[in-house]
Amino acid sequence: MAFTYRNGPVVPADIITYKHAGKLVYVKPAENYELALDFAQKEFPEELAHVPRERIMFTISVNVQGERRHVRISESAWPGTVGRLLRGEVIDVGLRPDPSAVIPPPQYLEVPSKETAVVQPKPKSVRHSRSTPSSRSHSPAPSNQSDKGSSTRIRSWFGGK
Repeated sequence: MAFTYRNGPVVPADIITYKHAGKLVYVKPAENYELALDFAQKEFPEELAHVPRERIMFTISVNVQGERRHVRISESAWPGTVGRLLRGEVIDVGLRPDPSAVIPPPQYLEVPSKETAVVQPKPKSVRHSRSTPSSRSHSPAPSNQSDKGSSTRIRSWFGGK
C-alpha cells in the first residue's frame, strides 16, 4: 500500500501495520518515536529484542513522480507522519547497518619473495617492425635487370655495402 499524503481533515488511524522480515502485525499507532521502538521490539522479539534501538528504523512506501520509493521516518517527523496514515497502512521496520561492524580491507595479492619465487623460462623474444603495415610503402617488384642495384641499395640501408 503506498502512502497518500492527505491535506484535508485528518482522522487518525486506530490501527496501522508493522512489517519486518516478511512478517506483519497490526499495532496501535505510537504517540512518539520511542514508543514505536518499544512496539517494534515487543512485536518482533526474535529479530529485534537484542538490537540496539538506534539501529531500528521505520520507513513507508510513497509514490514520488510515479515511482514507488521508501522514505525513512525520522524521530522528529514521527507524530506528523503517523497522524496522516490511513487505517491499516504499512510501516516497514528495518535495521540500519551496524556501525561497529568491522569491514576488512580488500585482500591484495602477495608479492612472492626470492626464496619462494619459481624461476620461469623467459619467452623467446620476437622482433616486430615498428611501422604499421599501412604505413609501409609498397613498391613494385624489381625486374631481373635491376636486381643487383636494389640489393645493393637495401644492403646500404642496413649498414652493408
